[in-house]
Amino acid sequence: MRYSWVELPKISAVPLTEGITVFTDAGKASKKAAITWKEGGTWQHQIIPATEGDTLQTLELAAVAWAMSRWSEVPLNVVSDSLYVVGVVMRIEDALVKQVWNDRLYQLFL
Repeated sequence: MRYSWVELPKISAVPLTEGITVFTDAGKASKKAAITWKEGGTWQHQIIPATEGDTLQTLELAAVAWAMSRWSEVPLNVVSDSLYVVGVVMRIEDALVKQVWNDRLYQLFL
């Protein structure tokens, strides 16, 4: 008898009606990333300052990584204007993490 795993995807192409929706963005000039969400009828936010080696793309990715770790146990809708981040998130389930030359990028994937 042969068995195979059927994995349930963690990514959805359509918004999750029961999920929290967060908006992420980063600023090149401000060197900060922001996450905004509504909680109990009030808008909340988190600001992430850049660390050494951050680029606009790694700041955008840091915002999404923060949101995904903050709400790791609940359905989450992430709205991002970063084509880079959206592309990374769409492929992350099937990806292998390996050492890369950009230490900051490597940290965000671990």
